[in-house]
Amino acid sequence: MPLTVQVVTPEREVVVCDDATLVIARGVEGEVGIMPGHAPLLIALSVGALTLVREGNRRDVLAIDGGFLQVSRDQVIVLAEYAVLPSEVDVGATEAEIAELRARIMGEAEAEDLKRRLARAEAAHAIARM
Repeated sequence: MPLTVQVVTPEREVVVCDDATLVIARGVEGEVGIMPGHAPLLIALSVGALTLVREGNRRDVLAIDGGFLQVSRDQVIVLAEYAVLPSEVDVGATEAEIAELRARIMGEAEAEDLKRRLARAEAAHAIARM
């Protein structure tokens, strides 16, 4: 029986599917792969790609940042602070944002928020170019 996956941010429901055979996510302690029959799990998420491998070997990839992933009874729920699909990314605007954030980080000693925004933009850019 495949996994049901739901990805939700504070603003919207991004993805729902009921035919995932594998979910790969980046947790704060490293990557995790979830397959049907996985034990219950709750992990904190980091910036990176969330990959859904669906029946027929189709892949959906999202850029996510922060939040949690919960596994329970072949259901995966991702509550993320930020999630974007490749089709939603304006590559040119994202490239410009990456360049601007890199320049600002070089000029500021306290740049943790900017570094997080840069990582988010780079993740979105990477999945959009897949």
